[in-house]
Amino acid sequence: MNVLLVNPPSTGVFTTFGVSLPPMGLLYIAASLEQAGHKVQVIDLQCEPSGLDPFHIKAADVVGITSDTTRIEKAMEIARQAAAIGRPVVMGGPHPQFMAEEILRTGHVHCIVKGEGDLTFPRLLQSLERREDLAEVEGIIFRDGKKLVETANGPVPDPELLSLPARHLLDLSKYSASLNGIPLTPVVTSRGCPGACSFCSSSSFFGRRWRSRSPESVLAELDEVYNRYGFRAVAFVDDNFSLSPERVIAIADGIRARSYDLQWWNFSRVDNIVGNPQMVQAMAQAGSKTVFLGIESADDESLKTLGKENQGEATAKAVKLLQENGIEVFGSYILGHLNETAKDVERTIQMAVDLNTNIAQFSILTPYPGTPLYRELKERIFLKRWKFYDALHLVFRHPRINRHLLQFLLIKAYLRFYRRSKKAKDDFRDYGKTQDFSLKRMLTCAYDLFF
Repeated sequence: MNVLLVNPPSTGVFTTFGVSLPPMGLLYIAASLEQAGHKVQVIDLQCEPSGLDPFHIKAADVVGITSDTTRIEKAMEIARQAAAIGRPVVMGGPHPQFMAEEILRTGHVHCIVKGEGDLTFPRLLQSLERREDLAEVEGIIFRDGKKLVETANGPVPDPELLSLPARHLLDLSKYSASLNGIPLTPVVTSRGCPGACSFCSSSSFFGRRWRSRSPESVLAELDEVYNRYGFRAVAFVDDNFSLSPERVIAIADGIRARSYDLQWWNFSRVDNIVGNPQMVQAMAQAGSKTVFLGIESADDESLKTLGKENQGEATAKAVKLLQENGIEVFGSYILGHLNETAKDVERTIQMAVDLNTNIAQFSILTPYPGTPLYRELKERIFLKRWKFYDALHLVFRHPRINRHLLQFLLIKAYLRFYRRSKKAKDDFRDYGKTQDFSLKRMLTCAYDLFF
């Protein structure tokens, strides 16, 4: 079959921090489909300002669309366009899975794939090609007349056994992500998250069992990225890259053994950093330049409600350890937890200033579908325009903070953090240039007003 896979245009601040990166989920699925004998075309509308050409839809037998919450309105526009031409539409991603009834009710989407589609999507295409009963396909949701049908969960892929993502289907030079001015590409080394953060749907979507690739498998992909595609910077984008310090050290040793001039960044946890100084040293020696830490809040009670443990003094120790090894720290903070007052938010802002990480990102607490937080706040949500679920807008009635005040505190957080020094002011100005339009407008206006 001819399969068209489409990635909707970016909208939110969480879309890889305002820079464009290849859609790795689609590229993994594309690799599985090619292996199954299908002809695949991937169109990433992040990089196609002219939009989707109807010719591409007409040439396809099936149109697959991925989406998160902020992009679902754009994704549904694509689905309507494909359905009007008579092409069956299959959707995947966290938002379609958790809001399946709302999406299928439109009549534009034929079927939704639950969770990871690497194994489910090829099986679904086989069923469509043979005109078999969809109820026999595991891992999907569809409508049978007025009835919503959800089949049993599909097979969970072993990342070690999957083909490398089909990067050859995209022009990688179109993407803007870089590290220290060097173009980078993402690499996924594990799936699943054992954490239980109330604001994150990752554990619900991928499962709580951490499934990692071996160092040998990761290094084989780095060989391809470095030698075939010429990248000298990568982003390890999995949620728990450093969950196994031994694995990180083995990957770092492999990079050094190859004498690769490679820079990289990754997500990590405070406890993984503080408890493993040898790992941090190995990372630095192998080209690690930036580590993202989800610090979130200065308030112990807020951390509990988020499903995160209080790190106490460990946070400052982690920041110090990374910076002593020449690794920049990207600190992330969430403002407006349910139990917080404006004074509590001010404490988190002060904590960010005191920690003095190289970069700070501040977000407003947002209840994404599929998260425990969404289920808890469902009756308090007053804004259902999904494009505003960008962590820049308060979308529910906060019990203690007026929404306009929280918007002001978000701006204040950036101002206070990036007014620490002249260099910080320059970083603040540059940060505004790299974000999506709404945040860029907010930050650049604030810069002009206060600097």
